[in-house]
Amino acid sequence: MTLTIEYGGMQVKLDYRDLGIRIRKRREELNIPQAELASRAGLSVQHISNVENAKSRVGLEKLVNIANALNCSVDQLLCGSLRVGKRDVYHDEIASIIEEFTDIEIQVLPEFLKNYNYVYKLLKNNIEKGK
Repeated sequence: MTLTIEYGGMQVKLDYRDLGIRIRKRREELNIPQAELASRAGLSVQHISNVENAKSRVGLEKLVNIANALNCSVDQLLCGSLRVGKRDVYHDEIASIIEEFTDIEIQVLPEFLKNYNYVYKLLKNNIEKGK
């Protein structure tokens, strides 16, 4: 479930599934059951469950309450849930991969990314020729 809005001349999508996953992940990091989060945020357990499972949308006021109950910022919950343009950007997945990199791997990453498209085309052509 996504919500699309116009912002600064761009279409921005809020992915409620990703938002729910982040809320659940943060709650589990703190070892807080849904009932406790609901109590802290002044919401029902059913609503927390629905938000975590992207069955309900959450308004700004309730999102702020959830963030406060989880001792985090709204940005932390939204980060990666906002998608701009036609392409989905997998910020969290990429960040978790890079987190494991050594300093040297991080230093060579920009050069690797510059050459990625070229390497991809070579591999794709080789695979297609092998069929």
